[in-house]
Amino acid sequence: MKKTLFFLFLYFFLTVHAMAMNSLRLGIEESILLGREETLVKETVAALNKRLEREIIVNVFSTENLKTAVENNEVDLFISSASFFSSMGKSGVKDLATAVSDRALDPNYGKSTAVFIRAKGSNLSHLKDLKERKVFFNPNYGEENLFLLFGEFGEKKNNLAEEYEIFKKGLIKKDISLDRQIEGLLLGDWDAVILPGCQLETESEKLPISSLEIDVLLPKIHSNFRCVHSTALYPNITIGTLPSVSASLSRQLSIILLSLPPTKQGMLWGTASDFSQIDKVLRLIDRDANASDRKWSFSRVLAEYWFVFLGALGLVIGLLLHSVRSEHLVQKRTAQLTASLKKQEQLKKQAVLTEEKLGKLQRLGTISQMSSLFAHELRQPLNAIRCYTFSLSRLIKKEKVDPEKFQRGLKEITEQVIRADDIIQKVRDYVKNKTSCPQLFHLKPLLVHTIKIFEISHKECKFDLTEVQDTELYGEPLEVELIFSNLIKNAYEAVSPTQIPVVFISAQPQSSGFLEIKVWDNGPWIPDDKFQTFEQGFKSTKADGLGLGLSIVRTFVEKSGGNLALSRSDLGGLLVTFTLPIAKKS
Repeated sequence: MKKTLFFLFLYFFLTVHAMAMNSLRLGIEESILLGREETLVKETVAALNKRLEREIIVNVFSTENLKTAVENNEVDLFISSASFFSSMGKSGVKDLATAVSDRALDPNYGKSTAVFIRAKGSNLSHLKDLKERKVFFNPNYGEENLFLLFGEFGEKKNNLAEEYEIFKKGLIKKDISLDRQIEGLLLGDWDAVILPGCQLETESEKLPISSLEIDVLLPKIHSNFRCVHSTALYPNITIGTLPSVSASLSRQLSIILLSLPPTKQGMLWGTASDFSQIDKVLRLIDRDANASDRKWSFSRVLAEYWFVFLGALGLVIGLLLHSVRSEHLVQKRTAQLTASLKKQEQLKKQAVLTEEKLGKLQRLGTISQMSSLFAHELRQPLNAIRCYTFSLSRLIKKEKVDPEKFQRGLKEITEQVIRADDIIQKVRDYVKNKTSCPQLFHLKPLLVHTIKIFEISHKECKFDLTEVQDTELYGEPLEVELIFSNLIKNAYEAVSPTQIPVVFISAQPQSSGFLEIKVWDNGPWIPDDKFQTFEQGFKSTKADGLGLGLSIVRTFVEKSGGNLALSRSDLGGLLVTFTLPIAKKS
């Protein structure tokens, strides 16, 4: 029983295989089955069925489906437009025969496209004008007609693929009869109609229209083509074979095709020898056999450069092996670094403890310095208060108390007390490293007020402010007042008792946005060794001095963003030059 079933299966398989070997798969492009070509195709299929000792399997495909069938070797031969045959060049196709008719005697010049317009009022003079008009095209005629039409646009351009797609999308496309197409043209529904060459002549007997009503746009004349047309001429429908057809079968097919008699419409098969012109048109719109070679894709890159990918894969594997080895080395090195970091962390902790001890010592030094600063700056307001109380005491002893003077004296004492309080607060802020809000103020009123306080106990001192230009500054007024207070006091003390002390002050704005201020006196020449002591900052040249005057001045100047410099004046005494920021207009 099992043997019987096996032999039955084997017989069935061999029978099917033999039938497949004896069959011939014929594919037909759907768009060519119009007009006189349809009769030629049908008679050709009938002749092949009759004269070949094998089954003919016929399938009608759309253009896209026929392309897929050819690329996948699902057909052995096919009948299509010349443009389709030319575009399949990379599939190894060979032409067997090309259609010839009594209207196109040369198979190389049997296909064209005609553009029809209204005879009156169309205003169309060139094929390129169609891009801006309403143009009708029946898609059943096949896209080849549009290819041929666009071939007329490429005289000065190398690639019209993008323009072609835009033009094709702008067409009015419907599947309607030819008489309805012409009727729409005459009614103004569209401005032009695109037809295959000879299509109008073939159906002219059915159309009740006058030749005076329509016209051909830019008609061409060719001795081998007896139909109106608007484009150059190209090969007509073509029969092509694939490599699956043997040489002997191909020869047999050629004999059958070329020996067929003409159809009633005058069509038969001939042999075309020139497909170069249709190749150029297809190349122009990126539809030729090599179009895919100009478009890069991953699959194509992989197929052509597989050895590069293979090398890259080997490189990746090598890198992975190197990564494993490196990871092992990194782990080993990490363990060493971890031990080193632990040791470094211990050293860091020791450094922090040492820094804390040093900070305590620095704070002790700061407290000592602030005590000296506090004592230095409070001397002036306390001295002013002492002078005012002495004056008030004398007024009371004379028993001639002027209430206005007495009240003014009390007011001045109050101001000096407030000033002393401000100084104390400033010292406290300095110790706490606390910043106060800067404000706008004018230089000259502040300078005059400082001089007025100084003159209470130093009436013999003169001041020259002729070179002071009043300027609005941005900073802390108390700090600026302390700067001038210290510099005026130093300048006064530098003049010998035998001279009348004169303190010169100038203030001039600079282009840098700072106010340059200079303070000097009419004191004697300063020797070099004594001048060097000024530049040391904290070292005083006076027996009872603390050495903080210039240090305070420098601190406040630099805090405001300015600079301080010491030099000799033209008179030989000390010249102090410093800058303060000028208030911006905004």
